[in-house]
Amino acid sequence: MLKQLLGEFLKLEGVSAAVVVGRDGFVIESAISGKIDIDALGAMASTGMGTAESMGSQLGKGALKQTLVELEKGPILLSPLSSDELIAIVADDVANVGRIRYELKKNKDRIIAAL
Repeated sequence: MLKQLLGEFLKLEGVSAAVVVGRDGFVIESAISGKIDIDALGAMASTGMGTAESMGSQLGKGALKQTLVELEKGPILLSPLSSDELIAIVADDVANVGRIRYELKKNKDRIIAAL
């Protein structure tokens, strides 16, 4: 079920990967199209999420809801699913970030239930 839910993100224009990662950086499940080193993505997503959470805590801004990394060739969206897992969505520069965020918000509870 989890793989199927992640696969739905690949139907969005420009999305090349949707990966559920443990806080330890290990990939739990993924749906990808094209060449992406998901093990490296998992490790970097976990580290990036930890950094963003620490920043929010240190600045008194509360719990992290979502991180968007905007890069030259497309965005990477990171969002916590639980205290133990997060999701990373990789897209290219034609992707509609608002649509990705909407679909994640709409399906987050279903993804969590499938873990």
